[in-house]
Amino acid sequence: MRTFLCTISVTFLAAVLCLSSASAQVGSIAGTVKDSSGAVLPGARIELQQKGPSAVSDAQGQFLISNLQPAAYSVTVTYIGFSALQTSVNVTAGQIAHLDAALQVETASQVVTVNGDRQLGEVEAINIERTADNIVQVLPAQVITSLPNTNIADAVGRLPSVSLERDEGEGKYVQIRGTEPRLSNLTINGVNVPSPEGNVRNIKMDIIPSGIVEFIEVNKTLSANQDGDAIGGSVNLVTKTAGERPTLDFEGQGGYTNIIGGRWLDAFNGTVGQRAGARKQWGFLLGSTYDWNGRGINDLEPAPGVTTLNGVNYPYFASADLRTYKYYRTRYGFAPEVDYVIKPGSSLYFKGLYSDFHDYGETYVYTPNVGTLQAVNGNQYTFDNTGFMNYREYIRRPDQQIFSGMTGGRHDLTSNLFVYEFSVSRAHNIGGQDFATTNFNGGPISQPGIQINLDMNNPYEPKFPVVGNVNIFDPTKYVVSSYTVPNYASTQLNFQGAASYARRYSTHEHYGTFEMGLKVRNGHKTQSENDYFFDNQPGTVTLANVLSTFTNSTYYDKAYTYGPMSDYNKIIQQVGGNLAQLGYDQGSSISSSIPADFDANERIYAGYLMNTIGFGKLSVQAGVRFEATDSTYRSGALDLSGNPTSVTGSSSYVNVLPSVQLQYRLQQNTNLRGTFGMGISRPNFSDIVPSRSIDPNTSPYPTISAGNPALKPTKGNNYDILVEHYFRPYGILQAGFFYKTLSDTIYSTRNRFTNNTAQCVQYTTCDVLESINGPSGHITGFEASWEQRLAFLPGALNGLGVALNYSYTSSQVTFPAGFNAVTPSATDPNPPGRSDHPSLQRQAPNNYNVGLTYDKARFSGRFAMSHNDASIYSYFWINSAPTTDPVLGLKGPNGDQYLYAHTQYDIQGSYRLYKGLSVVAYGLNLSNEVFGFYQGSKQYPIQREFYHPTYSIGFRWTSAAE
Repeated sequence: MRTFLCTISVTFLAAVLCLSSASAQVGSIAGTVKDSSGAVLPGARIELQQKGPSAVSDAQGQFLISNLQPAAYSVTVTYIGFSALQTSVNVTAGQIAHLDAALQVETASQVVTVNGDRQLGEVEAINIERTADNIVQVLPAQVITSLPNTNIADAVGRLPSVSLERDEGEGKYVQIRGTEPRLSNLTINGVNVPSPEGNVRNIKMDIIPSGIVEFIEVNKTLSANQDGDAIGGSVNLVTKTAGERPTLDFEGQGGYTNIIGGRWLDAFNGTVGQRAGARKQWGFLLGSTYDWNGRGINDLEPAPGVTTLNGVNYPYFASADLRTYKYYRTRYGFAPEVDYVIKPGSSLYFKGLYSDFHDYGETYVYTPNVGTLQAVNGNQYTFDNTGFMNYREYIRRPDQQIFSGMTGGRHDLTSNLFVYEFSVSRAHNIGGQDFATTNFNGGPISQPGIQINLDMNNPYEPKFPVVGNVNIFDPTKYVVSSYTVPNYASTQLNFQGAASYARRYSTHEHYGTFEMGLKVRNGHKTQSENDYFFDNQPGTVTLANVLSTFTNSTYYDKAYTYGPMSDYNKIIQQVGGNLAQLGYDQGSSISSSIPADFDANERIYAGYLMNTIGFGKLSVQAGVRFEATDSTYRSGALDLSGNPTSVTGSSSYVNVLPSVQLQYRLQQNTNLRGTFGMGISRPNFSDIVPSRSIDPNTSPYPTISAGNPALKPTKGNNYDILVEHYFRPYGILQAGFFYKTLSDTIYSTRNRFTNNTAQCVQYTTCDVLESINGPSGHITGFEASWEQRLAFLPGALNGLGVALNYSYTSSQVTFPAGFNAVTPSATDPNPPGRSDHPSLQRQAPNNYNVGLTYDKARFSGRFAMSHNDASIYSYFWINSAPTTDPVLGLKGPNGDQYLYAHTQYDIQGSYRLYKGLSVVAYGLNLSNEVFGFYQGSKQYPIQREFYHPTYSIGFRWTSAAE
């Protein structure tokens, strides 16, 4: 690995010394592109006629065209939504000619507000996408805040070919182009950031509030100067920078959700920024955000399975968790920025982002359990009197944090551009894996002795009627049986250094840029767990001794009766204050804690070569990236005697990742793009470390996640073709196809074990999750989007606009031999594994967003509908019966686990009261859409939770001009 680093370093330095040799006396053109009010315009194209070099304005609207021979040049500045500007500039040897271009809106009737307005945000996004070398979608702050997008994932989920995994009423993970979250990457200002969670690499995006960024870039194809670990795509968060005018923006909102007695929320955002100095060379900005959400959730988690009566297999539900969640979630963050402009094109800067998410809450769980099946009459199942009830409460105290700070410099020296950066990123998750839990399963109600039947008339809401005069919610019948005191922490610290050199050149009147760069990133991740179990014998405290005043009389819209709930503060006093009543379970405490600990270090050395050149209407970018990965780890373990020990290991590999980006200008505003690129996706840290983490609060059984040191990184080849057309005054229509091939695909397997202490430790039954490599997979997809202001419509209708997108993906995987086979036996030592070819995990076939906008005078409104099809979450089915068997096959209650389809409606409107002051109101989740999972078919749910609509109103002040 050191040899690899030395080789690319020597190559880099030699090339810089060779290419940066002195050149003839030349000049440059530099300036800023603004609108008529002085607001900067990023993504403007500045071209020298005829067929001369060109440039694109940056986030501050600035541009630089260097290496020009002394002469008079005709310059054209174009920006979708604005009239083109044509002017002439005289270039003198050794001097910088200044051009500050002020563009006018397309027509007098097409007024585009210059700052803090969604329309300008849409215009900026379209222009950045138009001038990018790769295929990218952009969400500026004005568009993000025009809908109730609480976090980054919610905002990204409204883009083409993006689906979301949601949780607790918000987006959590993004899935780009039919790939699982692990195959995509998140960066902040181009810096790779670590995941707070110990078990995954992908970032839990609900940690980061949406109001703290300037815009979001979703790169669907990668250039050689971008990190290669993004087969699906890369999400880059660009923080705010100080503009030409002072920035002073504030917003405050309050809202309400009618669930579990009524829950409130509030949110505040603020940004302050200004440039200072004689040349405005100093820039200072601070963005901040805070929100508190007392979210409530009604959750039902049945346990589907198969039971047998008189030799006939019947699908049924053995039990169900009736869960009430009461949250008090706090999320806050800030993003500072300082920069110093040395001269046009050269600057020093510091950018940072800090976000902290306290996902606190309490969960109350009643669980009816049926006995042995006696009779079946249609959807009515009769059981014997060996049923019983369980109750538990657990409290959540996860503190999840992300920090990223970067300092660097950019120096444009006529024909040569040097960029260097150093960054530090850190993430932690304290208390986010284990939750303090108390079970009340020691009383008579929790012993077999009740007849609980099953009513499956509505399989989405299976009922468990109790036979006889039994009060299953009598709190005196629930006696404490176990008490868990957890201690969990996961942290990762990244250091990253990068340097690049670019040389502008021309050959036979074709202008191009050759670029090379180096990057080294070191990531150190640790996970520690120290749990204490007290469960040797039933205690003396009953549920009646620790009752709360909190009730949920409308649980699941009154489809179920919900019993009394506990107060965890009283539990701590009466149970935690007298743990001798339960007794310390040392064996379970050690076996749950030691194997979950690990310490891993990963160092990545990267280098790239890239060339971009224009041939008239054709632009070609070709490059190759080299990434070498060196990993070491240590994991906690127990020896055969149950004593703590450790396991060490290491892995290393080198990947060569070529890429080609083609762009052909069919017409002035119509482009054809074609790309090819290779990427990788490294295994999760916890998947390659031989650790074992236990989650006792999953339903229907505890889940144990086991590592697999033999895992290899997934490799992917990506092919794209896209046609895009830009409308005047502003709008975009694009459509394209993509195809991805995957090798060494990583599959998450789930196997259920019963009476197996080697796998389940202290639990009778458990689900063991383990990731393995498979031979291959592929994804084929189509995506299209249309965004346009319909200003050509008559009268009041000319305020309408549309933002529509649709994507379709299909995929297929091939499993390795023996995958999910039945347990080997003496008579069948090598049972066959699965031979079917399902879709890739998280690949939702149909995804679409329907957006309608209306802007007229002082009013601005937006309606949005977002849909994601169902997708496979985990390959759960065991090859124990024909795949077509209606009960035991793939579509039966023990089939693969799926995420339910999701269709959500949101609306937001604002009215400008005076200058920069507006009143803002929104409705979120108006469809009260379900989130959950099912096994095999939709009628076999394992989780269905609802959040109810949320309504909010507030005020927003922006310093933008009218």
